[in-house]
Amino acid sequence: MALRHDRNPVRDPAQLRDLRFGRGARERHLQSCPGRGRPRVTRTGGTRGRLLKGLDLAIVVLFLAISLGWGAWHARRAGRSTEAFFAADRSLPWWLAGTSIVATTFAADTPLAIAGLVATGGVAGNWFWWADVLPTVMGAFLISHLWKRSGVLTDNALIELRYGGRPAAGLRLFRALYFGVLRNAIVMGWVNLAMMKVLSLALGLDESQSLWLLFGLFVVTVAYTLLAGLLGVVFTDFLQFGLALAGSVLLAVMAVGDQGGFASLLDALGDRRDLLDVVPPPSDRDAFWAFVAFVTIKSWSSGNTEGNGYIAQRILATRSERDARLASLWYALAHFAIRPWPWILVGLVAVVQYPDLADPEAGYVRVMLDTLPPGLLGLLLAAMFAAFMSTIDTQLNWGASYLTHDVYARFLDPDAEEARLVLVARLSVVFLAAIGALATLGMDSVADAWKLLATITAGTGLILLLRWLWWRINAWSEIAVMCASLVFANVVDAYTDLAFPFSIVVVVALSLPVAFVVTFATAPERDDVLNRFFERVQPRGAWGPVADNLGVPARPLGWGPWIDVLAATVGVYASIVAAGAVLVGDLGRTSGAGIVAVALLVFAVRRADATPS
Repeated sequence: MALRHDRNPVRDPAQLRDLRFGRGARERHLQSCPGRGRPRVTRTGGTRGRLLKGLDLAIVVLFLAISLGWGAWHARRAGRSTEAFFAADRSLPWWLAGTSIVATTFAADTPLAIAGLVATGGVAGNWFWWADVLPTVMGAFLISHLWKRSGVLTDNALIELRYGGRPAAGLRLFRALYFGVLRNAIVMGWVNLAMMKVLSLALGLDESQSLWLLFGLFVVTVAYTLLAGLLGVVFTDFLQFGLALAGSVLLAVMAVGDQGGFASLLDALGDRRDLLDVVPPPSDRDAFWAFVAFVTIKSWSSGNTEGNGYIAQRILATRSERDARLASLWYALAHFAIRPWPWILVGLVAVVQYPDLADPEAGYVRVMLDTLPPGLLGLLLAAMFAAFMSTIDTQLNWGASYLTHDVYARFLDPDAEEARLVLVARLSVVFLAAIGALATLGMDSVADAWKLLATITAGTGLILLLRWLWWRINAWSEIAVMCASLVFANVVDAYTDLAFPFSIVVVVALSLPVAFVVTFATAPERDDVLNRFFERVQPRGAWGPVADNLGVPARPLGWGPWIDVLAATVGVYASIVAAGAVLVGDLGRTSGAGIVAVALLVFAVRRADATPS
């Protein structure tokens, strides 16, 4: 796939926007809907798209300077060791670690993709990722404290703690390159793509101009990531998340206000009010069964059931097991409930204002440009830059941890000194930045990239969860499910007409039997490997034979952790309802759902704190 771009020689930004969206789209809509929306001054000449006001530029430059200065401030501490560079000396409090995870998942691509999902599938389209509440909460209450006990520097290093021999070494190397380089490049590519859309639409730039400006942002991000290490990255993430969330809420409130309030927005949707359905009705067969597939299959089958990758990196960097659990739970609450509703509302406004928009993902930026005055526009652009940078810095630091710790130090130079490893880490950041920039040229849709990754990892989530809970899982189990998912995803794509997410159901149904057949056809891990893992991590679950070998009591999982998971899952979903109700002014629903959410979340946390894990 090639990146879409305009070959028309038009250079005036106003004409360029008219070519993309149709001349006077908003004006035609308001004329056809008299009384809707507050009267607005007609902007001619595309001034806002052509150049930013001085105040806008000052805000953006100030933000970039603060980010770079913050990285320089932490450079000396980060350079002491790989433990400092990649794990912040394991000193992070829960609120900082959890917010950093949320900030990482809040990139410039996210509001664009959510607006696109709302335009094509309504609010219910968000079940693509709302279905992940359950595995995220499971990670918080079942797995996060085990990550902390493992003491590994990267989640990938767990492979040779849990498994042994050449299969474990090969799996560790493969995952380091596959996830640290290939998958990382895909993620950075779609984040870059979204940022290019923002720059092109907001500033009226052509593709080459957007690329140069993106390159400048990339350089700033790479610079402070090189200098700061994880501690500087998470502090920067914290500031960037606050700015990005404030900008999103501000835009949502002003955009809905421009429609005359939420009631007027509902009226303006007309025969498209079905976009407001949180759960699609059974009469809409495709949408309803897609919802069922998301909740019943995708939620546990795709690869993030245990909180791996950059999530595990933050958990491993926390200062205690309790901080690890609370960081995971705060991430679930902020990621699923607090953050998305402003984007959803802006997506609905975009449907009303630009009903014929060719690229639904561009609706968010269009609303931003037509709603915010100078100063506030600069603030929101800085917020978009913050969202972009908070994702890129994490992908770079996390990917560099794989290349440094799991490739270089493990296979190339096991006796390397810390100073050399820190140098390798910083060079890895530069290498990954270059790979991510190249990946941008092969993408044209953010949401499509999300769906691609969900499909090629379908089935892996269950095996990754079971490696903590069942002694019989071995290295070949992981290898088999990864290969089977990748192969079957491509077969389903090439030889069937199955649309996403139904393709996931087929891939899971084919890949998991392969994984379990391979598990029982190969030998268990050696006793010394299993004993070492059990003694260090102390997992609960089906570890009876290992406990017998060590002469210690078995540690069944029991019902307690599942009660916590159920209570917290319902609590997060109630929070989603409450957050949406706040933004539309429904105080009754806000109060009811909010009380349920607080009660269940407090219950789950207190019960987990009082129960030995």
